[in-house]
Amino acid sequence: MFTSEPSLAQRIERMIADTPIIDPHTHIRCDQPNAPDLASLMSDHGVQTELRAVGMPAADFSSDLPADERVRRTIPYLRKMRNTATSWCLYRIFRDLFDFFDPDLTESNYRDLFDAVAKTGQDPTWAPTVLGERCHIETVVTSLGNRSKDPAKNPANVLFKLDAHYLFSPGAATDLAPFFTGRTTKGEYYEVLVQLLGERPATTEALSRLLRDWLDRTITGPVRFASTDLPIGQRFLPPDEIQTHRVLTQAATNGSLSDQDIDILVRFVTWQVLGWHHDHQRALQVTVGAESFIGDGKSIPRFQESWTSEMARAFHHFGNARFDLLMASDVLTHETAILARQFPNVYASGYWGHNFFPATIEKIFGMRVQMAPMTKVGGFLSDASYVEWTYGKLQVVKKAVAASLSHLVTSGYYEETDLPALLHQILHDTPRDLYNLGPA
Repeated sequence: MFTSEPSLAQRIERMIADTPIIDPHTHIRCDQPNAPDLASLMSDHGVQTELRAVGMPAADFSSDLPADERVRRTIPYLRKMRNTATSWCLYRIFRDLFDFFDPDLTESNYRDLFDAVAKTGQDPTWAPTVLGERCHIETVVTSLGNRSKDPAKNPANVLFKLDAHYLFSPGAATDLAPFFTGRTTKGEYYEVLVQLLGERPATTEALSRLLRDWLDRTITGPVRFASTDLPIGQRFLPPDEIQTHRVLTQAATNGSLSDQDIDILVRFVTWQVLGWHHDHQRALQVTVGAESFIGDGKSIPRFQESWTSEMARAFHHFGNARFDLLMASDVLTHETAILARQFPNVYASGYWGHNFFPATIEKIFGMRVQMAPMTKVGGFLSDASYVEWTYGKLQVVKKAVAASLSHLVTSGYYEETDLPALLHQILHDTPRDLYNLGPA
């Protein structure tokens, strides 16, 4: 019997499958790491975005509907997005994890899949099986707000990041879990600081001290670093100490603050948080390159010509802090690769948001590994809410990275024997060292 030899790309996929991986950006909840039902599995942001794009009514997404009914209402629209990479990822999850081999989900075949997902949703061994045996993922990082109150549900290989979005961008972010959720207005910013810090700071010195003490207490133990989603129009800029003192004096005496006053306060807080990272030689994960709240809340990729040069000054100023840039803008990926090439404390990782598609991943990976040292590049992050999506997204990255490296090998830039060490560095060692994810 004759069998064909695996192609170069297939051999590289096998190398990736044999490489231990660290996933430094997820939203997996320790209390429910598995999708509890098929409707939840299909609630991934990318799936829902495309379902809305093909006309699925908003009412059909309602969590008030039974899971079975939500799935049935999705089926006609799922066919209309069957060509996309998101759909490929979803059906790869169906096939590989739940033995669903039909080309489409239909009214007549969804029930067995529905029951299979419900079964694994209650299985405490499912998450470690998917992450460990199927993905070869060694360490997962999720948001601090996803830590379980039951210590037994927080595995040793799950570490945490502080999602500090509200501190940096109160006009865009709405919470700072687990410290509070549901803050929806920028005008509450000072009161949020009071709640968070336990005092009403009336001077810049007091606010700086309280912020740094809070970060000391918070980013410690299994909480290894902070992250923030930065609107494309926002920069890390030096504060105006005199104006900040005026705003704090006004706020401490229960005076109302204008949006401009809050912007002054945000700039000061941002600078103090960056200063803490500089002093403690910590990493800050920054997601950028998108504009949100377009129309009814949609997000689009964006870049601004001045972003790189203005942010580079802050990266230089806080030279002991480490900045990992996760880009949603294809345009900015080239510029951030150059930053990682030139600045010792700037890194470029993953394929975030609007960049998570095979064609862009293949392009971005090939660009980064040729531009920046491999110790400055992170190769994978899933942004997943359930372990099943960690698996699915890893399959997308595996194929795209293999295609990119295959081209570089056949073009003569790498030898095939060079690749295992490169993959181990980018998929494991870089995120481990960047984020202090080794043993405490």
